[in-house]
Amino acid sequence: MLVNNKNKFFSRLVASIFLLLFMAWILVSKDITSVQTQIIQVKSGASMGVVAQDLSEKKLIKSKLFFTTLSRLLSANKKLKSGYYELKPNTSVFEFIEKISRGDVLKTKITLVEGKTIKYYFNQLKNDPSLTKIGSFDQVMNSIGVKEPYDGWFYPETYIFNYGESVENVLKRSHLAMKIKISEMWEKRDRSIPLTSPYQAIILASLIENETALDYEKPLISSVFIARLNLNMRLQTDPTVIYALGDAYSSPLTRSDLKIDHPYNTYRNKGLPPGAISSAGQASLYAALHPAKENDLYFVSKKDGSHAFAPNYEKHKENIKKYLNNN
Repeated sequence: MLVNNKNKFFSRLVASIFLLLFMAWILVSKDITSVQTQIIQVKSGASMGVVAQDLSEKKLIKSKLFFTTLSRLLSANKKLKSGYYELKPNTSVFEFIEKISRGDVLKTKITLVEGKTIKYYFNQLKNDPSLTKIGSFDQVMNSIGVKEPYDGWFYPETYIFNYGESVENVLKRSHLAMKIKISEMWEKRDRSIPLTSPYQAIILASLIENETALDYEKPLISSVFIARLNLNMRLQTDPTVIYALGDAYSSPLTRSDLKIDHPYNTYRNKGLPPGAISSAGQASLYAALHPAKENDLYFVSKKDGSHAFAPNYEKHKENIKKYLNNN
């Protein structure tokens, strides 16, 4: 009886050691043969057998049998999550199976910078290899529910998405972010400003965005535009002419450019243009709704990108002579 117990103990010990060695081998096994980082798509409804077949065809694993057997041992087939996954060199099969079981999908960072048009964003996203392209510009705008004029309705920000996300969903999220942002900011606006709708605030913010990159100047630029609106003066802001010219624009603007017959040309037309000329960021939106309490009606650009402000045309001419004629 004692001998039998010893034999059973020894057998269990050997089996335990074998199991531990087997598990250790699984954990460190580098059956993945990739020498560079790969992006693997696991489609919705795919099984581990399908994943193994895909990896085998791409010569990224040595054995489909080992991959599927280990998947079954780990009950991974029941937990399979669709998406794109990053497969790095020296990854073990165990590690990769665990990754797709957890749904640890690859992420992509998308940055929409301030001061750009929606067409710029669309082309940027369309050419981003981490995104899926679905539909034309007009189809995407229609699907999102944005009507002309399109510009201004997309909030510039850095967004994190799953790799393989659609261009449409990126723009949809940006559009929703802008709607939420302007709605909240509109409620807290300076009630003395002559703006009558959130979109007018977006339009004004886009002009501010394209006039200066300096956040501290934005309330000052805003105060000039607000003062001109109150006095029924033309805004006379160059970025609206550049927007009106489109692809025909060539720097610097000429006198004939300033005379272009276009609804966005604020040298010819009074009031705000009919739509935004770009997407404005937080600082410009805030400045549009909270202008500085100044009396300036003019500003001119300096060499360093900042501006000189003036309350009257005489002072403005002095600033032009000082900062432009001496450039």
